[in-house]
Amino acid sequence: MVTTALAQVMEETLMEKGAQMMVKGCDPAGCQALCCYDGVYLLPGEAEMIRAVVQRYPEHFRSLPADFIVSGAWPDGTEGVKTATRPFAFSIDGFPPHFNKTKCVFATSDHMCLLQALAVELGVHKWTFKPTACWLFPLTIQEGELAPPPMPGEPDPDYVDASYPGYVTFVPCGKFTPDGEPWQEAFAEEIAFFETVDQLPLWANRGLSLEEIIERAKP
Repeated sequence: MVTTALAQVMEETLMEKGAQMMVKGCDPAGCQALCCYDGVYLLPGEAEMIRAVVQRYPEHFRSLPADFIVSGAWPDGTEGVKTATRPFAFSIDGFPPHFNKTKCVFATSDHMCLLQALAVELGVHKWTFKPTACWLFPLTIQEGELAPPPMPGEPDPDYVDASYPGYVTFVPCGKFTPDGEPWQEAFAEEIAFFETVDQLPLWANRGLSLEEIIERAKP
């Protein structure tokens, strides 16, 4: 009875909102950067970019382990190159039991990102060095267009089986929130940035030196 009542309330709410995906937006401090729990899988060229940045600014990245980029496998068996992780004791309520208690090695003690912090320090766009999957999250690219997280009742794109029921819908910014705002407004900055870049990854595979990238990334 309770499940049916909740489903009815959710359906009525969606109808009132015009079946619009409503979210709260990104709050790394509030969720302790939960989306970073497994690091991030990198697009071709991003690993080389990150290695170049770390080598150029070693003092900024002195907290990194020697192997900060590793080979990994997603629960569905998909393999790739990703940022490494280290143990982290999440203390947030509702921590997904199928998530590992780890966090990306580029995460800071205040749940921000070392790569983003460096970009801000250098006076370039904050996402200049950040992996695509990081700055886009929780949005995805489908047929060349940005897509929001799934609506209630829609499958989580990272669902594998009962042991790993999903990813984005278990992170606060990827959950439907009736008192939130339309996803286009909550993630307006991500959408605007996506519309301005001429290729993804942003700077990978252009044959530019890191100094040239920094110069071109300035406002």
